[in-house]
Amino acid sequence: MNAAVAWSVLAIILIAVYITWTAGRLDRMHARVDAAWAALDAQLVRRSAAARALGVLSVTRAADEALDATPERRQDVENDLTRALRAAWASLPEGAPRDELEAAASRVALARSFHNGAVTNARTLRRNRLVQLLRLSGHRELPEFFDVDETGFSDEEPGPLT
Repeated sequence: MNAAVAWSVLAIILIAVYITWTAGRLDRMHARVDAAWAALDAQLVRRSAAARALGVLSVTRAADEALDATPERRQDVENDLTRALRAAWASLPEGAPRDELEAAASRVALARSFHNGAVTNARTLRRNRLVQLLRLSGHRELPEFFDVDETGFSDEEPGPLT
């Protein structure tokens, strides 16, 4: 009888350790999503600043909208900025800071990739039945992907542009 009690206590301890470890892991994943979003947001702001430096009115307007966008509209206005940049790319004057904008677009693509990877990992863990059953995610919202157009500036020059 003592052996059965000992095995039961050991099983309960192991389950408690697993639940605690899973809750900590979920918390770390949400922290990674938050950090990745902050990095992506910083790169989007840098891209908007680089776009404004081009001096093209339609691009400047789109960049201003991107800088002032609410979180709910952010993805749409960033796509609008991408379309404005693509439309203006061929007609940019000589000496326009194209390299700076291309570098900013590449950094946005990389930051978006990290963010979406972190979101994928967090969503995968949140689908775990134990996480759902015990509500280990608490009141945290389900992290959302950030998807924007990443096609190049022109047909002749493919590459990331977000």
